[in-house]
Amino acid sequence: MPRQPNRFIRAVAWIMLLAQSGIIMTGGTVRLTGSGLGCPTWPRCTEDSLTNTPEMGIHGYIEFGNRVLAIFLGLYCIFTLIAVWRMRRTRPEIFWSVIALALIVVSQAVVGGISVRMQLNPWIVASHFVPSAIAVAISAFLLRRTGDAGRPATPLGTPGLRMIGWAIGGLTALVVILGVLVTGAGPHAGDALSARNGFDTVVISRLHAIPVWILVAATIAAVLMARRQGLAFTAKAFTVLLVIELAQGVIGYIQYFTGLPELLVAAHLLGVCFMVAGATVAVDSLYRRPALRDAEPAAPAAENRDAALTASSRMPS
Repeated sequence: MPRQPNRFIRAVAWIMLLAQSGIIMTGGTVRLTGSGLGCPTWPRCTEDSLTNTPEMGIHGYIEFGNRVLAIFLGLYCIFTLIAVWRMRRTRPEIFWSVIALALIVVSQAVVGGISVRMQLNPWIVASHFVPSAIAVAISAFLLRRTGDAGRPATPLGTPGLRMIGWAIGGLTALVVILGVLVTGAGPHAGDALSARNGFDTVVISRLHAIPVWILVAATIAAVLMARRQGLAFTAKAFTVLLVIELAQGVIGYIQYFTGLPELLVAAHLLGVCFMVAGATVAVDSLYRRPALRDAEPAAPAAENRDAALTASSRMPS
């Protein structure tokens, strides 16, 4: 296994990001189809069966399918950990990112089981989503690190731009959390008999919209500042994030005024994955690290120097 990232490791990181986003989408499918109690207990699907049975219908297949995908995600985390094992000293930020992802997957399995046993308590279900969003952010960070040489980062731009960038990261987290509360107050509980969190849907939706508009304004400011300071990639990263935010806003308003149709809610959930990953990349773009290819010539140079020293030591005096 390599000590520095290569194309294989970068591909592994890409798959990790897609897998962490995918488990959010399959979890959303469970909720939107009312299949949250398709397997009424945990860790077994029923008291008598580890898997779902045909008598349980489509909801059993959907819920058990989500559990199987979660197991595959856990196995993929183990595979990724093995792939980056030799980087634990040369690239500790990559190694510990994978450790964090593995721990999140394990904790998510436990929280998911508790939510089923608690009949989809809305607060436990909410706490089940947030770590998945964090896992997407860590996966995006991991992917970024597979393209650099792992040296200390150099801050870019003015302190004001970096402050706005970190504010955008914080606002993104706040928007996601409030979005979870909006969902917990809405009709998609995961099961027809599951309780809601008790918030007034109109009030919590309006409260959710406030930081969204602040986030959009802050992102526009970041784009303009990055362009003015000649930071092309940073400006591009924040521009992409802005497009995602605007798309999310449009979907959010349409779904709100059309009674939260399942397909639009699913699209909004997918947008959350894009927004979390986009915000992570945008904030990270405010810090420059040497590209991995910039570090490659250093190795041959070091080898040539060592060879020269060895040869000189063998010359007769």
